Amino acid sequence: MDKKRIKVIRRQATLDDVDGIVKLDNEVWPDFPATREMIESRIKNFPRGNIVALINDEIVGYLAVQLMDYDLSLPKALTWNELTNNGTTNGTHNPKGKVIFGIADSVSPRFRNQGIAISLVLSGWRIGVEYNVIGCVLGSRIPDYHKYNQQFTVEEYIQQRRENGKFLDSGLRLYKSDGFRPIKVVPNYIIDPESLNYGVLVYQANPFYNRGFKMLRDIIARIVDKWGHKFMGV
Repeated sequence: MDKKRIKVIRRQATLDDVDGIVKLDNEVWPDFPATREMIESRIKNFPRGNIVALINDEIVGYLAVQLMDYDLSLPKALTWNELTNNGTTNGTHNPKGKVIFGIADSVSPRFRNQGIAISLVLSGWRIGVEYNVIGCVLGSRIPDYHKYNQQFTVEEYIQQRRENGKFLDSGLRLYKSDGFRPIKVVPNYIIDPESLNYGVLVYQANPFYNRGFKMLRDIIARIVDKWGHKFMGV
């Protein structure tokens, strides 16, 4: 497929996009796709936090985030269902929250390696800069852990590196390349046999936190949206 001929449009999602997002989620996550109720609630609770990527009017990418107050020092890590109220964000999205939490980041397998995933991550960071959050928290799978669970505890495993210094786990390597670092293991994060149902919360600080007034942050947000890979590590 010729990348030069693919025109990707990113925009804020609306309720008219729900069917397309649900269809995409079933394609990307057939074992645990989002429902109409989840998508509708996310858009109603925080419209700005829902971004779609389209090619020829087809939704091929979807990003959902919420704002929340999350204490990184808490000894108990919450599951995805607890952090998002079962994917709906009802009662979990806080308009004044100082941490942005990534709920969903989906790209159709038919259009991967086209830069869509990175563009969605940058869209999420633009929202974070706009709302002046201190940082971003995401939940990562550890899809290779089932191969090594006899050798390492899960806490040991997430620190294992290859000879080139990159994480042993492919999921953690992906987020590390985006500038995130693992901070906490979460048992029973999602139903995921490859990860043995573990998830890992990963974190990246917002380098633009409290940098200037709102007008300046809006300018920075636009720069991040276009050139964010130079600043955010993505």
